[in-house]
Amino acid sequence: MARAQKKSFHIIYFFLQPFFTLLYYLKNFRKPEAKNVMWLFTIFFGFTFAIGKETQNSDITRYIADIPLFHNLHLSFSGILAYYYASPEIDILRISLAFIVSYFTANGFYLIIVYGVIYGFFYSRNMWYILDRLKGRTKTFTRILIFCLFLIIPIWGLNGFRFWTGAHIFLFGLLPFLFEGKKKSLIWCFITPFVVHYSFLAALVPLCIYLIFGNKIKLYYIFFIFSLFISSINITQFNKLVDTYAPKSFAEKSAGYRGKENVANFTSGKGRYNREKEVWYSKFFREIQKYTVAMFLLVFYWSFRKSLSTDGELLRLLSFILLFYAFANILSSLPSGGRFVVVGNLLAFSFLTLHLQNNIVNRDLYRVANIATPFLVVTIIISLRMSLYFLSLMSLIGNPITAIFSFGDNISLNDIIKGL
Repeated sequence: MARAQKKSFHIIYFFLQPFFTLLYYLKNFRKPEAKNVMWLFTIFFGFTFAIGKETQNSDITRYIADIPLFHNLHLSFSGILAYYYASPEIDILRISLAFIVSYFTANGFYLIIVYGVIYGFFYSRNMWYILDRLKGRTKTFTRILIFCLFLIIPIWGLNGFRFWTGAHIFLFGLLPFLFEGKKKSLIWCFITPFVVHYSFLAALVPLCIYLIFGNKIKLYYIFFIFSLFISSINITQFNKLVDTYAPKSFAEKSAGYRGKENVANFTSGKGRYNREKEVWYSKFFREIQKYTVAMFLLVFYWSFRKSLSTDGELLRLLSFILLFYAFANILSSLPSGGRFVVVGNLLAFSFLTLHLQNNIVNRDLYRVANIATPFLVVTIIISLRMSLYFLSLMSLIGNPITAIFSFGDNISLNDIIKGL
């Protein structure tokens, strides 16, 4: 009984001050309550979510706008199906959630809380899948990698709920397979494109190739090197393949991502796919991560190429990451395709964090870590700066009681700072 009471204290602390409770448990991440505190805070973040002036055109505003529309139209199930067939979406989770929430309320901000419940679960489980496997006293460089791990696809990924939730669900199934060989967990990977975001059909391509051909690491390494120098996909040939072999509904609904006009806008820096381009630092954020990861992977391969045949886990991890990252590099020339590089970053950083913490670091990797440190610190600073577009003051100083009074009317910290 005493032990159960002790475990409940984190709930009390959280309801008094969520943000500082989160900071405490991030510092003490080995405590069993830590991942659930992260989950709770993600829900609270959804409760206090802010849409700033510079993010008015983001996906989340469209998702919120659907709630009063559905509510006021009193759509039946058949009406929702008609809406789904007319929408550009193939996956079903987002519209299903909108329909359920709209049945009870016309306030779209309740939807973000629901998003927080789902997103926070998979986000916290993925983070602690890695943290729970760290051995020994945490090294200084490992702390930097952990910071990066949390910020690659962070909790403010709620802003792009479909894709970033899909990313975490995909990795929720992929990580146990790669680190433990659990093939049953891959069901989550195969569910993701049909339920959460259909673009993850592209992520299934390297996964299926790996499942068929296995650890062909030399081939994947050459493919990875080749992908670093590819500037673009031949969109005409790509569209021809999709239109010829993909189901008609998929071809029609995916046209918004691969149409020539959208690709031209993406290449020239125009249109909805480069919403962050006007913020100078966001343009460099992913590039720094991408080439830092590339540098580590190249050194890993050359450092361990002679011993890979005797280290099954390292061979499996490095093989798949090289293959997946190569595909992600190629897809990055398509509108929104660069998001798969971000998924590759999270996968690679998961591997780097565990390996560099749990093993003796050789001289080459030690040098790369020293070179990478200032660049990774820059990405941490940039990511924290980007959080201000969605964080509100209530997210930091409020609690579930006080947040009720500002629900749906929170102002982003970015807007507050700019208004000073």
